[in-house]
Amino acid sequence: MRKVIVIGGVHHNTLGVIRSLGYQGIRPYVICTTTEKDPYILHSQYIKQFWIMREDKLVDFLVCTFHDEEEKPIIIACADSLASLLDVNLNLLREYFLLPGSSVQGRLTKFMDKETMRNQAIQSGFLTPDSVVADLRSNTEIHLPFPWIIKPLVSKNGSKTDIRRIYNQQDWRQYKQEMHYEYVQVQKLIDKDFEYQLIGCSLSGGTILIIPGVARCINPSKVTNTGFLHYEPLDGWNLPIESCRKFMKAVGYEGLFSMEFLRGKDGKDYFMETNFRNDGNAICVTASGVNLPMIWVKYKSGENINELNSIVCKSVYANPEFNDFYLMATRQISFSAWLRDIKNTDVFMEFDGTDPKPFFVLLRQYFIHCIKRVLHFKIN
Repeated sequence: MRKVIVIGGVHHNTLGVIRSLGYQGIRPYVICTTTEKDPYILHSQYIKQFWIMREDKLVDFLVCTFHDEEEKPIIIACADSLASLLDVNLNLLREYFLLPGSSVQGRLTKFMDKETMRNQAIQSGFLTPDSVVADLRSNTEIHLPFPWIIKPLVSKNGSKTDIRRIYNQQDWRQYKQEMHYEYVQVQKLIDKDFEYQLIGCSLSGGTILIIPGVARCINPSKVTNTGFLHYEPLDGWNLPIESCRKFMKAVGYEGLFSMEFLRGKDGKDYFMETNFRNDGNAICVTASGVNLPMIWVKYKSGENINELNSIVCKSVYANPEFNDFYLMATRQISFSAWLRDIKNTDVFMEFDGTDPKPFFVLLRQYFIHCIKRVLHFKIN
């Protein structure tokens, strides 16, 4: 089996890929792009070897370290900025690696622009909320009725905490003062019934699309799209799968991905965005019986993927336990609801009985962080 390199930040997204591969006997090489001295994810027993570095050092390091392999290693990206970095260096890196992305350098990064993405989504048959691009440095009037939802125009240039709901001009002025980048997507806020994700793997330039099930968020958070969720088979759902296929084929994308949607109270499904990398919630798919990172590795290794003809997933509940605890601690969900979540959970995003050390390292780090905050508060 070829070497597999997982690149990502200090997040359960990266850890989920490491474990998904580890369950199948593959111990990946891991590059963690962070300034932290002791990333908790690197305590996983499934890692073959790891490095910690800044993102701007990654391309040179990859080429220098793995340039003379007999078989090209397979790379899996776990962050938008890293997927873009691979994409804009495609012509160099594909000489040495098997990569996710499209066949044309820079094409994937082009589609990370939310308006470019939205226009392609419309062409592929999706409904999308009305939106405009706004320059935070200008005073151009925006002709969209409130409320809005504001997002960085390119995901890799911002974070989930930069996504805001805007209810009036005062909110808008404050947002403009706080943000450090130039362009945002201003989108009409849909009166939603619920939000859901389609997490999958795209093969053969988007002509083969694997979407085993649908993930519905039960406890959404204001600062992240990761919440206690239910993952279930597609049976009984009426979802725009064919539009997903048209979208991926138009982009020419190969690799792990997720698509985010809202089901409006009008009964319609609205496309929100596509993530061209492994999704932070994707461990729920592995727990359901479909190991998407392993399918990607087999595909890039040239192996027959026999399971493609008989993919069946089971219903599971997935729990980002630290996020869920925060919601309970801040009274966004009740204590009884939190206990019910724990009882119903099939897979946690941090804790794993076969690989427990990352969870306990993270727990220790949170505990130390909380003590420091309390001491700082008392001193001041």
